[in-house]
Formats: sequence, structure tokens, C-alpha cells
Amino acid sequence: MRKVALRIVYFLTVYLPLEDFLLKWIPVPYPIYLGLRQASDALVLILAGMVLGMRFRATRRFRIVGRGADFCLVAFVGLALCTVALREGNLLYTVLNLKALLRYVLLVYALLNLSLRRAEVYVLLRLMYVSLGIQFIVSMIQIAGPVSIDQFFFPRVQGTEVAGVELGSTAYRESEKGYISGTMTNNISYGGFLLVGLATYVTRYIRDRRTLLYWGAVAVFLFLAYMSGSRAVTFAVVLLVATDHYLSGEAGQFLKVSTLTFLPFVPLVLLMGVNLSGLHIFEVFSAEYLRVAMEQRLGIVLNVLPQFLTDLSVADVLFGLSPDRTILRRFVADVTELPAVLIGNVAVIEDVYWVALPVYYGLAGLGLFVGFFALVAREVYRIAQKGKELLERRLARIALLLLVVAVPLNLIGQYFETRQFSFYLWLFVGVSLSYTYTRIVTDQRASS
Repeated sequence: MRKVALRIVYFLTVYLPLEDFLLKWIPVPYPIYLGLRQASDALVLILAGMVLGMRFRATRRFRIVGRGADFCLVAFVGLALCTVALREGNLLYTVLNLKALLRYVLLVYALLNLSLRRAEVYVLLRLMYVSLGIQFIVSMIQIAGPVSIDQFFFPRVQGTEVAGVELGSTAYRESEKGYISGTMTNNISYGGFLLVGLATYVTRYIRDRRTLLYWGAVAVFLFLAYMSGSRAVTFAVVLLVATDHYLSGEAGQFLKVSTLTFLPFVPLVLLMGVNLSGLHIFEVFSAEYLRVAMEQRLGIVLNVLPQFLTDLSVADVLFGLSPDRTILRRFVADVTELPAVLIGNVAVIEDVYWVALPVYYGLAGLGLFVGFFALVAREVYRIAQKGKELLERRLARIALLLLVVAVPLNLIGQYFETRQFSFYLWLFVGVSLSYTYTRIVTDQRASS
């Protein structure tokens, strides 16, 4: 049974980035195709059931994260379900939203109770590099080849609606602009996977000096992030590398290298008269981008959230409105400066997930979710700084880097709901905690 559980983890590690590309070739009706897209979620549930069942039969107890994190998670789910039930809202919307948000958190508990060993961890890391290599090759083909070649990698789905939830792909639109998305459905999924690959790579240098090879690889990741068209991921690459240096006590070195790298370009830009605001990555600093942002994400932050906090009852603010579309539509109908992006589709509020959480689940729900997130981050930070083994510290560093970049990313995208980023985020959290626990138990047995 344990081998089967491990094989499920190994399979998903390679399969998820390729999922939409592989499934498009299966000649089945669309409803069956949609069902096959849920196979990865089903495998995670099967994995958790197998591992927790084996653990309970053997010891009559489960391993948990501890330090209050598990309480926050269970209380968050309980509060969300109670809120929608008391409001007599649509329970299906709430369950679907919780599933999208928390579906891979089960990996943490499955891996904790699986007690990963060193050899198994290295297999996972190698598989991660295989997945990254595949995406790198596809990315180079998309960059070097004509637009028509992108059609080979396009997913089957362009847009549909299931149970009132919009599903779609932006791959067609992005390819027309010259952006790349690997074998995934959009630049959000692709960019999130790039960040996971970068975190896995830079932590190879957790003890060694940063070499030219290190900075060359970082430059490649930065270039691919830029070519994905995602400004969020492009800036997140810089944040991830900066955080990695900070955790190593090398923040000064990062600033020095960054300055020496970009300073020579300043006179070149000035002499050539290049308009930086016209470049895709720097459009965020232009007045036009600010105007558009006010109708979209920035408007959600500055208009929707303040009205939620000031105009609703104390109970609404504390416990939220639930993800029920009917209740949400009534709320946004009273918003005086409603961002254009929300008109006709209130679910787009999730494009700023840190706003969606308090609106859906209230300040109490937000506090519980942030409590779980922060307590997990504190635990992996402790391991990253004080872990006994190099591999132990490296795994915790990977998890911590992904947790750090998840915070700003979810201000500008649904990264908590993105299959690839969410899977690998909680995978590495689980691997880190599991390997540390295994090492502690091994040391205790050796000393007794």
C-alpha cells in the first residue's frame, strides 16, 4: 500500500503540468473530458484515504502539523459551511470554492503520515527536474517557432461553465500576443510552475557560493517569466531570489549583483531614448495601466473591500457572505463604484484572493486561513534555519520560498486555486515536514 501511495505522488508530480495537453488527445465527449480533468483531485483524495487509513490501523492516531495550524484549518472549513447553511445559500458553490482553495492541502497530511525517506525525497526532486525540463523544451519551441505551432500545445477547453463556475483557457489569446504557456492552459499556471522550478533550483546553492551558473539559470527563469506575459510572475522571480539570499544572510550580495547587472543598462536606455513605460513589464507604472487597474483588480481592492467593511452588518463582516452568487450579486449591486470586471460575473472578485477571502468567509474566516498559512510558514522557517541536515533545510527553504511568493501573487491572481502552483506548494510543505519528522524519529530510535 505504501508503494502505491508513493507512486501516486510520483505520478502527479510529472502529470499535472502535462494534464491538459495529454487529455486533449483522448477522443471522448466533453463531459467525460471534464471528468478526466478531475482525476488528479480524485487521486489526492485516494492518496489521503490510503495513507491516513494505514496510519490509523497501525497506530490509532495521525500525525498533524501541530502548533495550532490544524485547528485553524478545521475551524475555517467549519465556519464556511456553517455560514452558508445559516444563510440558506447555495452549498454547492461553497463546497466548490473550498475544494479549489484547499484541495491539495490534503497532501501535507498524507505526506506527513507517509514518513518520507531520503531516497524517496530525491526521486521527487529528480521528477521535478524532469517536469521542468519538459516545460523548458516546449517553451523554447514556442518562442522560436511560428504562432501556428502553438496550436499543437493548446488545451481542448476554450471556455465553458460548470455548476455556475466559469472554466476557460487564455492560451489562444496569449499566443497571439507572443506569450508562452508551455503545456498548460494559461500564463498563470505556467508562471506558477516556473516559480516552483526556480525555488527547487536556487536551493541547490543553500550552502555553496553563488556561481555564474546560478545567475545564468536565474536569468533564464526571468526571461521565461517575461515571455509568459505575466508581470506578477516576472516580479515574483526577483522576490523569490531576493528572499533566498535574505534567508542565507546574503541580502547585500543580492543588491550588489542586481546593481552591477542593471546599472550598465541605464545609460544605454537613456542614450537610445527607450520608453520604459512602453515595455510590457513596465506598463504597471503607466497612467493608462493605473486607469485600467481601477476598473479591475485595483478597483476591487479600493472600492469593493472598503464597502464590505463599512456598509454591512457586523455579522456579515465577521462571517462573510459565502461564495453564493445570488448573495454576492445583491452585495455588489450596492457598491457605488463597481469595477467593470465584476459586472455580470461576480466570481472575478477572486482575481484578488485576499479580498475574496474576507468577502466570502468574513474577517473571522480570513483570520483562520491566515493563521493556518502563517503557522505552517513559521514551522518550515524554523526547519529552514535550524534543520539538522542539509537536505532537511533545503526542503524547508523550497516550501518557505513558495509560501512567501504566494502572498503577493494572490493579490493579482487566483494562485491558491491554480492546480500546478497549489499542488507543488503543498507538496513541498508536506515533503519538508514529513522528512523532518522521519529524521527526528530515526534519531530517537538510534539514541535509545
